[in-house]
Amino acid sequence: MGLISEETVRQVAAASDIVEVIGSYFPLKRSGSAWRALCPFHKEKNPSFYVNPTHGTFHCFGCGVGGTAIRFVMNYERINFPAAVQQLAKRAGIPVPEFRQDECFQNKRARLLLLHAEATHWFHGNLLSSKHPESAQARRYLKSRGFSEEAVVRWKVGYAPASWNIFSEWATSRGFAYHELLHSGLAAQGKGSSSGLYDRFRGRVMFPIHNASGEVIAFSGRIVGKAFSERKYLNSPETPLFSKKRTLFGLDKAKHALIESGEAVVCEGQIDLISCFEAGIRNVVSLQGVAFTEEQARLLKRYVERVLLCFDADRAGGQAVEHSLPALFSCELAVKIVCLPSGEDLDSTVRRIGPAAFRSLLTQAPDYFDFAIDQAARNGSLSDPTSQVTLVRKFASLLTWVETLALREVFSMKIASRLGVSLQALAQLLAKNIRRRHLPGMEVASLPTLLSLEEGPKLLCRLALFSLEVRGWLSGRTCPSVQQLFPNIPLLEKILTSKVALDDPSSFRAFLESLNPTEANTVLAWDLHKKMPDTPLSTAMDCWLGIVRRYLKARQASVRIKLQGLHPSDEEHHVLQKEFLDLQQRLQDISPPSLPRNLFLKEAHLD
Repeated sequence: MGLISEETVRQVAAASDIVEVIGSYFPLKRSGSAWRALCPFHKEKNPSFYVNPTHGTFHCFGCGVGGTAIRFVMNYERINFPAAVQQLAKRAGIPVPEFRQDECFQNKRARLLLLHAEATHWFHGNLLSSKHPESAQARRYLKSRGFSEEAVVRWKVGYAPASWNIFSEWATSRGFAYHELLHSGLAAQGKGSSSGLYDRFRGRVMFPIHNASGEVIAFSGRIVGKAFSERKYLNSPETPLFSKKRTLFGLDKAKHALIESGEAVVCEGQIDLISCFEAGIRNVVSLQGVAFTEEQARLLKRYVERVLLCFDADRAGGQAVEHSLPALFSCELAVKIVCLPSGEDLDSTVRRIGPAAFRSLLTQAPDYFDFAIDQAARNGSLSDPTSQVTLVRKFASLLTWVETLALREVFSMKIASRLGVSLQALAQLLAKNIRRRHLPGMEVASLPTLLSLEEGPKLLCRLALFSLEVRGWLSGRTCPSVQQLFPNIPLLEKILTSKVALDDPSSFRAFLESLNPTEANTVLAWDLHKKMPDTPLSTAMDCWLGIVRRYLKARQASVRIKLQGLHPSDEEHHVLQKEFLDLQQRLQDISPPSLPRNLFLKEAHLD
C-alpha cells in the first residue's frame, strides 16, 4: 500500500459512507436500493452513474468508470492513492500515522492547495491589520460596496499589498519553492534570465476562489487606488488546480440552496454574488468568464433544472446571455432572464430595492424566448418583416442545441405562436440548421474501457466471487491450469487468490482496491445482485469442462494443420501425431457420467 498500511486503508474504506462522500460533491437521487446521478466523468443527458451503498461502490454504465469511495476521490480530485486515503481519513477523523506528510506533499496538487490556503490567510490578515497603510483604502472600498465585517470574514476577503515581491518573499520564507510559486500562478518570472519572481497580485482586494469541496484553488483581485496594472479585475491563470471554464464561484457555499430550490441565480462577478448571498439569496453562483462554458453548464446541471441569468443591463450583458445559451440549452437547462434596471448591476439593484423586492424580480423572470420576443417588440422589430424573419432564424439556430425532440417541440410551439409563423416553416429552418451543425459525441476516449469477456470466463469469474468452494476447485485445476486456459485474463487468477466475500462490504471494497481501474470497472459492470445458481460448484464444473473442450479442440485443430505440412517419415510428424491422439483421448475423458452436461458440452465430436 505504499506509504499507508493495508489495515489503515481498510479502516478508512469502512468509515467512508460512499453515498455521503459522493453526495458531498453533487446531489444523488435514490433509485430503488441504489442512488444515481448524471456522471461527472462524461457528458450525458440521462443518469447512468449509480452508487451502491451495500457494496460501497459506484459505477457508470455509460463510460464504464467505477470503484470505491477512494477511487472516486482519486478520479474526481485527480489525486494519487495516498492523498485520497488521507483526505477521506481526515473526513472520518482517523489518524494516519504511517502517512509521511513531507513525502505526500511532494505531490504537486497537495502542495499547491497548501500554498493557496496559506496565501488566503496571509491576504486576509493584511486586510484586517494596519501593517500595510494602503490596506485602509481597501477596507474603505469594501465598506462603500456594502461589505459588513461578517461578510469580509465569511468570504475571507483579503488584500495584496502594492509591492513588487512581498508575497513571493513571504511564501519563500514559508518553505515554498520557486517552481511552486510559478505553478500556482501567484507569482511570475521577471523578464531576463537574471530576474527573480514578482507578485501577480499587487494593490488589489483579493477574493479566494473555491472548488465545490471548499478548497481554495485560485484568486480574483480587484484593483484599489494606484497600482502597477490598470486592469480592474485580474484572475489567477490556468493552473493544475484551476480552470476557469470548469469553475463556478460560490458553488461550495451555494450547493445546498441550489438543490433545495432547483434553480440557480447566475451573476457576472464576485461582488455581485456576495451582495446577493449576504442579502439572503443563497442559490447564487458566478461565472469565471464572460459566458457559460459547456463544462460549467454540465456542472450546474447536477444541482438544478433552471437557470436565472442575472447579467448587467448593458450591451456586454446581452452578449454574455447570447453566448451562454448554446451551453445551457445543450444541457437542457431551462433559461430565464432577470431584467435588471437599465444602468444597474445585481449588486446595486439588491442594495437599492432590498432583498424582498429582488426576490419578487426573480419570480417574475420570463423564459429566454419570451424575453427576446418582448425585447424585439419594444424595439419595433416585430413590425418589420425582415427583422422578424431574422429573429425566427436566430431562434431556429438556438433550438438545434436542444437535443430532446419533445422539449424542442415545446419551444417551437411557443415561438411559432408568439411570432405568428407556422410550425412547418419553423421546422424547416430547424432541420436545415441541424444538418449544418455537427453534434459532437461523448468525450470518453480518455476513460478506461470495459474489459470484454466471453460469457464462459465471465460466468467463472462471477461464480468464483460468489463461492469460496468454487475458488478452491478452480485453483486446483491442472492440464490445463487457469493460467494456461486464460493467459490474457489475469482478473480470474486475482479472484482465485483473493479472500473476497461478497457478503462482506469491507472485504469487497478492499478487493476492488487491489485491482487496476479497468479490472475494477469490469467487475462493477456485472450484475452482482443477480441470483447465483443453487449449485455453484456443479455449474462451475460444467462451465469449465465446456471451455476446456473448446481449448483442446482448438489445439487439436492446430496440430492437424501442422501434420498436413509434414511427411510421415519426419520425426516431428511422429511427435505431433502422438500429441493429436493424446488430445483426442483427453477429449473423450473430460465428460465423466457423474457430471451434468449443459450447453457448453453440446458440441460435435472431432472427425
